[in-house]
Amino acid sequence: MHKVIISLTTMFILCAAVLAQDSEEARVKAAVEHRYRESIAAANKKDTAAMTNLYDDNAVLMPQSEEAVMGKAAIGEYYKKLFANPDFVPFTLKSDWNSFQLAGDIAIAASVFEGDATRKEKQIHFHGKDLLVWKKQSDGSWRIFRNMYDEIPAKK
Repeated sequence: MHKVIISLTTMFILCAAVLAQDSEEARVKAAVEHRYRESIAAANKKDTAAMTNLYDDNAVLMPQSEEAVMGKAAIGEYYKKLFANPDFVPFTLKSDWNSFQLAGDIAIAASVFEGDATRKEKQIHFHGKDLLVWKKQSDGSWRIFRNMYDEIPAKK
């Protein structure tokens, strides 16, 4: 009987640990999804400061068809130039985070996205994929540590 109680107690502790980890992962996923939506809002407002503030000091941005941008200051300059471009217009975006993994103070999210924009009076639909690595900050917030995205050309 003693062995049964020990076995059941061990199983209970293991199950509780798994449930706690799943709960923490869900909490972190919700937090970084919220931060992601903040990035879309900042982009649509062309708010360089808000966009830059979403990045870790040592972040790396890897935009489609461009060289990597290293560090928060350089990322801020990248967005300043991007938002000044008249071809950069507000857009809608729907994202499906098809993979999410929490590993300590790092959260990794892979997703597919699609959206719409109107550029030069022409409606544009786009879709693509992105990989975001988030890093927990000393204040408990999450910031983008690595960001890589690419649009997928429409099938002809």
